[in-house]
This record gives sequence, C-alpha cells and structure tokens, in this order.
Amino acid sequence: MQFTVNFWKASMIPKLYTWISSPTFEGDEEKTRAAGSLNMVIFLFLASAVSYGIFTPIDPQAIPLRLAIIGIFCLLLLGLKQAINQGYVRAAGFAVVSVLWLMLTMSMILGSTINNPAFMGYTVVVVCAGLFLDWRAAIGWGVFSILTGATTLFMETVGISSPSRYVTSPFSYWTAEAVYILVITILLSQTTRKVKEFSASARFELEARRRIQAEREQIIKELEAKNAELERFTYTVSHDLKSPLITIGGFIGLLEEDVRKGNASNFQNDLERIREAKDKMHRLLNELLELSRVGRMINVFEDVSMLQIVEEALALTSGRFMNANIRVIVSKDLPTIRGDQPRLVEVLQNLIDNAVKFTSTAADPQIEIGFHDQQEQKMFFVKDNGIGIDRAYHEKIFGLFDKLDPTSEGTGVGLALVRRIIEVHGGRIWVESQGKGTGSTFFFTLPAQT
Repeated sequence: MQFTVNFWKASMIPKLYTWISSPTFEGDEEKTRAAGSLNMVIFLFLASAVSYGIFTPIDPQAIPLRLAIIGIFCLLLLGLKQAINQGYVRAAGFAVVSVLWLMLTMSMILGSTINNPAFMGYTVVVVCAGLFLDWRAAIGWGVFSILTGATTLFMETVGISSPSRYVTSPFSYWTAEAVYILVITILLSQTTRKVKEFSASARFELEARRRIQAEREQIIKELEAKNAELERFTYTVSHDLKSPLITIGGFIGLLEEDVRKGNASNFQNDLERIREAKDKMHRLLNELLELSRVGRMINVFEDVSMLQIVEEALALTSGRFMNANIRVIVSKDLPTIRGDQPRLVEVLQNLIDNAVKFTSTAADPQIEIGFHDQQEQKMFFVKDNGIGIDRAYHEKIFGLFDKLDPTSEGTGVGLALVRRIIEVHGGRIWVESQGKGTGSTFFFTLPAQT
C-alpha cells in the first residue's frame, strides 16, 4: 500500500502539475503569452462554474438542467486546456470565445433577457477575442454580440421567446458580476503588460535604429574624410614624387653637356644633385609604404612600460638633440599601457624629432615628456619651448605632406603616421600652442594596462 502511494506521488503529481501549468513555446513569445492568458481564464471559468453551481440558489426543478450545462461547460474547458498544451493556442482561443458566446446566448434565450446576468457577459467575449486573437476579431465579435443581444431582446418583445419563470436572485447577479470583473481584470492586465512590452520593444528598436543611423552617418563622414584625404594624397604624391623626377631629368641634361665639355667639377656636382633627388624619392616611397601598413600590419598588443618606450625613442634620436644641446626632461612615473611597442616607439621618435627640429634655435632649448592620468585612458604629452604653431595650423600639420616650413627637412609624412598609429590604438592626438614663439605641446591618449 505504501509503495502504491509513493509511486502515485512520484508519477502522477508531477504530470498533473505539468498539465495544469501554462505551456511555453520556444522562439514564439506571442504564442506563449496567449497560452498563459488562456490558461488563467480557463481555470477561472472552471472555478466560477463550479462555485455558481454549488452556491447559487435555484428552483429544485432546474437543478438537473444547471448541472448538465455546467458539466458540458467544464468538459469543453478541459478539452480546450488539452488543445493549448498540444500547441493549438489560436484555435483554443477562438473556441473559448465561441463557447463563451454560446453559453451566454443559451442563458439569454432560456432565461429572462433583461433580468439575466448573462446579458453583460458579452463584454468578456469582446475582451477575450481581442487578447486571444487580434483587434479585428475583437471588433467582429463586438458587433456580433451587440446583434445577438438585440436579437434576443426582439424575440422576447414580439413573443417568440417568453420570459423565464425563474427569478434571478441577487446572489446570482453578484456572482456573475464578480466573474465578469475578475475575467476582465485579468485580461486587461495581460493586455496592459503586452502593450508595455511592445512599447519597450519599440523604444529599444527605435534606439537601435537611431544608433545605427548615427553609426551610418559617422561612417559616411569618415568615408568622406577618407575620400578627401585620398584626393589630397593623390595630388600631393603626384606633385612630391614628380619634383625629384623633374630634378633628375634636368640634371641628366646637364650631365650630358658636362660630358661633352669635359667639365669634371660640374659633372660631380650635377651627379650629387641627382643622388639627392633619388634619396628624397626613396624616403618618400618608404614613408608612404610605412603609412599604408599601419592598421593592416600590426604587432600583438601587450602591456608595456611607457618609460621603456620613451627610452628607446630617445636612444634613436639622441644624436640629434645632443648635437643641438637640447635638454630632455622625462617623467619617471610613466605608467604601463597596452599597445604595439614598435609602433609606439615610432610615435615618440617622430614627436621628439619634430620637437628637436623646431626647438634648436631657442635660447634654452628644452623638451619635456610626461603624462596625465585619465582613469580608463592615459594622456601623454611631448612639450617643447620652440617656435610654436599658429592656431590656424593645429589640424593642418597632421595632414599628409603638410609642412609649415617647406624648406625644413623631412617629407611631411611623420605626423600623419603618428596620428594613424594612435588612432589604431583607439586614442587621439592633438597639439596645443599659443602661437609663434610660445612652444608647442603634442598630446595623445592610449588605453591603460588591462
């Protein structure tokens, strides 16, 4: 006997609980929500039908009819519950609405039309149709219910159906009203939640679209900037590469003349000019190739001491600032950052070279390298007390081949290369200067150590 009880508890109760619970349909949130609403309504109808049959006073002669109607109603509801569990949610929703309408209509026809509490039950039919089906179904069932009520009233008025001899008790009215209120409250709460979810989903989608639109506009701006840069690149490259070729072509003609005249001194001078033009073109091509590689060919990012990067860059440029008698001050508490060490050495090397180039003429030339802590990013700077940069050129100097002093050494690619490397690291670079004679400070940001 004990074994039988334990077996029943182990096997039947979980199955019964699973059957009673609302089913879920993976990948179909709307169907799952409708199934949950139907599940609640079905069990509410079951409880209401049983309570109505037990507690509502009735003429003893009408008890068999009431029991038959309630029994059929409960069987239909249990059958609909099984259909929901099988996945026929929309069909079950339509059946619930239809059965509810049929039961109310039968009650109207069999009972007193005006005094029958079923008269107001058609509002539940309309709400159920809207929640379980859609708004079109709600409109259709609403019109249909109004016509049904009008028809039953007309039938009683013209004598086709006669008023019931049974008097509806106040308790019956209260019970019916309580059931209607409970059902409509549940359905409206589900509808409100559904509307809020749709509203939240719509807001999320709208924000996503706005974000995508903003990203799209940003990409368009970047593409426009890239196109403009490419146009300037094409023009500048053709101009700067053409210049050495013109120089070489001109001096080749002079070489031929020197050879005919036997002028060895001019011959060597012209040959040296050709070599200089060749070297300039070689530097241009190498720097352009280096610039094109940034972002495509990059070393593995790693945590590296910024002080070590600065020391390597100073070692590569030591000859230049020592010859110019420039004092270099380096902050000793430079942090550890995450990045491509060889590329970052290039950044510091170019910035130091640039500072040396425009600081050598100062009375007490000095270069300072330090940083400011900005939590997620570190902001570094290379400061000099050189000739300074006019505000109008603060952005221009980072352009390709843009040299403020055309007679200065270099090709004009250095700062463009620096900017590209910093941007690949997720940072930015800019210059601050009050103008000529005030010195310049180049700031750039890099991600902190992970």
